[in-house]
Amino acid sequence: MKSTGFEEIEHPSDIRIKFNGKTMEELFENAGLGMFSMITDLSRVKAVKKIKISLSIESSSPEDLLVIWLEKLLYYFEVEDMILSRFNIKKITFDNNGARLSAEISGEKTGDNKHNIINMIKAPTYHLLSIRENKKKHLWEGKIIFDV
Repeated sequence: MKSTGFEEIEHPSDIRIKFNGKTMEELFENAGLGMFSMITDLSRVKAVKKIKISLSIESSSPEDLLVIWLEKLLYYFEVEDMILSRFNIKKITFDNNGARLSAEISGEKTGDNKHNIINMIKAPTYHLLSIRENKKKHLWEGKIIFDV
């Protein structure tokens, strides 16, 4: 795995990435970073606008929370015209009542044709979605496919 915390995996029609993190929070940050790295060259994106996010779901599944997280990030891209480049998960909790996530994301507006869109990601999918703890490596590892 690259030092970025994610890498693209070959897939015949969509985009698939694997990502990791020392904590569940870092795992989710790297999933967001990986997704936006598939959309555009993030080295050209300035983190000038900060947005706070709070998510709460009834499911206590990390996979469900990940999909909702990535869908929320895509909302900012598609509806708010934001290219996101920084993902700071403050806290993720799971209990019998579900899961919660609080984060601060940063990026900039897509205007002025500054950002070349490489891939238009429509949605994260549940197909072959996995999150697991690799106790030997002391890492959380995930894989996801994006519909393009």
